[in-house]
Amino acid sequence: MSKKVKNKNKNNSWHYGLVAYLIAAYVYFVGFFTKFIYHKNKESQILDDNQQVIYAFWHNQQSFLLFPYRKKGKISVLVSMSSDGEYIARSLPKFRMKATRGSTSKGGYTALRGLIEDAKKGYNIALTPDGPRGPIYKASQGIIYLASKTKLPIVPGAVDCSHKFHVNSWDKFQVPLPFGRCAIVYEEPLYFTPDKDIKELCDILTDRINAATKKASEMCKKGK
Repeated sequence: MSKKVKNKNKNNSWHYGLVAYLIAAYVYFVGFFTKFIYHKNKESQILDDNQQVIYAFWHNQQSFLLFPYRKKGKISVLVSMSSDGEYIARSLPKFRMKATRGSTSKGGYTALRGLIEDAKKGYNIALTPDGPRGPIYKASQGIIYLASKTKLPIVPGAVDCSHKFHVNSWDKFQVPLPFGRCAIVYEEPLYFTPDKDIKELCDILTDRINAATKKASEMCKKGK
């Protein structure tokens, strides 16, 4: 490797580290000045029992969850191999979370294998079933495969914030702003059963995350 390439990698590392620090600082600032509201479907009370689960939420909502999830125990988060994913991967340890790199488009098998190993070590798993390239608001089959291998329930979740703005990206990525309300909603867990078609399970998961998203939006508007 040439000296020029080495220097480029070094500069990139410095840049990623700085941006990750700024992301974490901003999220903590917003988090401390945000009122969090929680709602759980009665079947999702398994979260109160500290059972190991797979958290599933839409790609554009992930920035809302870093602050409140920092106290949820051991969490391994699936992060894409893209340069944008590098920022997220370096931010996660600042919230006591672990990044597992990969996606449906690159490194998918390795990532799933890593998540399965993390589950065996007692980690909860968190991923966005419509990422990293979409289609938006539609669950892909990877999360169902993961549930079949780990035997863990998938907890459909959603979050909305009363103060936010949207980024011009494929997923309409949402960035929270301080001094507002943030609603976090959990729907009925989804269990893998071999008697159901994988596509059917994906459709059920999609419907439940969308239902949670609608409920979170309503809670933000009502303030409770």
